[in-house]
Amino acid sequence: MTPAQRSLMTTAGAMLAAIPMITLVLWYVLAVDGIGDFPPTWAPSFVLLAAALAYAFCELIGFRTSPLKISDRSQAEVATESWQRFTASTFLRFAACEAVFLISIPLAFVVDSFWLVLIGAALAIPLFLWEVWPGARNQQRFAAALESGGVSSYLTQV
Repeated sequence: MTPAQRSLMTTAGAMLAAIPMITLVLWYVLAVDGIGDFPPTWAPSFVLLAAALAYAFCELIGFRTSPLKISDRSQAEVATESWQRFTASTFLRFAACEAVFLISIPLAFVVDSFWLVLIGAALAIPLFLWEVWPGARNQQRFAAALESGGVSSYLTQV
């Protein structure tokens, strides 16, 4: 594992950990008398729509990037640029996935039900793990976009 990959995985892990921690804090605020009644249908539907939009954004736009250009740069310089671009893409996809959870929080206060926070977390965590986590799948998808011009990105090399 390269230092860039280790750093990005550590950062992604910290970002992922925020969702259950915030959920726990909100439990003390919203679930004083239990988790409450299940909210009206429109509220969970709105969170589900946000999750669908975040997924579509990540799949259709989140892995796009311009291909690397042929140059006389060293392998290390190309690899550094590849990791920088992959990291920027990871944060963009994170913002989309985290928005699913963040939208559920004010809605939970509007309908006065902790259920919405649970629904937001239950949708955001798997979405994060699939679309944001800097594992082999996401590295290969981004590397394919970087390498579409015929220049190796060195993103997937160990």
